[in-house]
Order: sequence, then C-alpha cells, then structure tokens
Amino acid sequence: MRRLILAITFLTRFPLPVPKDVTAEEIGRSTPFFPLVGLLLGLILVGIDRLSSYLWPPLIVDAVIFASLVVMTGGLHIDGLMDTCDGIFSGRERDRMLEIMRDSRVGAFGVIGAICVSILKIASLNAIHGPQRWSALILFPMLGRWSMVWSVSLFPYARATSGLGRPFTEAARKHYVIWAGFPVLVVAIPMFLWRSVWIIAVTGIVAWLIGKWLYRRIGGLTGDNYGAICEITETLSLMMICVG
Repeated sequence: MRRLILAITFLTRFPLPVPKDVTAEEIGRSTPFFPLVGLLLGLILVGIDRLSSYLWPPLIVDAVIFASLVVMTGGLHIDGLMDTCDGIFSGRERDRMLEIMRDSRVGAFGVIGAICVSILKIASLNAIHGPQRWSALILFPMLGRWSMVWSVSLFPYARATSGLGRPFTEAARKHYVIWAGFPVLVVAIPMFLWRSVWIIAVTGIVAWLIGKWLYRRIGGLTGDNYGAICEITETLSLMMICVG
C-alpha cells in the first residue's frame, strides 16, 4: 500500500499524505503500481463521463474527459511530450537536445505535438460509444502507465546528473514489466476479449520502439520521455479501440 501511495502522489495531483522517511529507492520501486494509478484515473473518468453527459453534447464531454485527465495528472505527461518534441526534433547534438528538454519554455515542435495528441484523443473518444466506452475510459490510462513501466525498466537514464526519472530507472527491474502487466490483463480481457491481446501487444511494442529510438538519439531516456511515451500510447490505445 505504501508504494501504491507513492505512485499515486508522483503521477497525480491527488492530495494524499506522503509517507514519512521515503527513500529514492522506495520511490523507484513504486513503478509496478503505475497501471493501478491508471485504473484509479480511469474509474474517475467514468464518473466524469456519466455526470457531464447530462449537461453537454458528446464532443464537449470528450473535451472535458481530456481536460480532466490533464488536470488530475497536473499536466505532467503532456509537458513531457512537449519537452521531448522540442528536444528530439530540434536537430541538435545529444547534449543540446537534453538541454532543450530541460528548458521550461515551449517551442513550436512541443506545441505541434501537444495539439496532435489532443486532437487524436478527443476524436477517438468521440468515436467510442456504447458499452465499450466506459471500458475504454478505464483501460487507456492503464496502458499509458504500463508503457511507462516499459520505458523505465528496459532503458538506462540519459542524464549524467540527477533528474525526476532517475530514482525509477535506478531501482527498476525488467520483471516489473510483467508485474505491472497483470492488472492490465485482468481489466482488459473481460472488457475486450480477444481484442485485448493485440491492443496490449501493440501498446507494448510501440512503447519499446519509441524507447529504443530515443535511446539511439540521446543514449537513454529521461522523465520527459516517460511522459511522452505515456501520452503517445494512451492515444494509440484509444485509436486501436476504435478499430473494429
């Protein structure tokens, strides 16, 4: 429970009391609980969807769902996406890319990336109706955070100095991917049956491919990259749910 609380306090802005005497290693070992944080977020999104559907037409509800997730996470992941886009697509050398990602200012590539993800998420949500809508709202935040476990567990940290993602990378173990995958399977299989297999498989493969590509560009991954992978795989999972 202690590590779950640490995962919630790190990935969300929920005002939970932080456990005392927390070490960097203990923070890092909260990684397998990331999908459970996604489950919590998804359940809240289901409630928001139900309540807001009484007030507004579907497209506005979808925008509210998107905005609610950004607010609950404090914009942590979409900020990482913007920083990653600015750095990686700058065309500079490795060290300069890392400097750009650390810069608090947002450039054109970051804005473009955030707009693309926002449009695709809202459009995908708008295309999901009926019984599978609530299933999608629960599953896509779980898959996004499971993809973060892939990123943390399978790739080294890029920065020589300390950063937000370093405690997770230093404490990570490759089997965390499997541990974190259990709750995803338990939730996804009853909801989407055989479709859950390829949705989960594609999400994992894409997370690994993005991580591998970033590793080749900057020699590892950063906290911003973890957020970017979360945003991209969340969007991808919603798009895959729309198929078929």
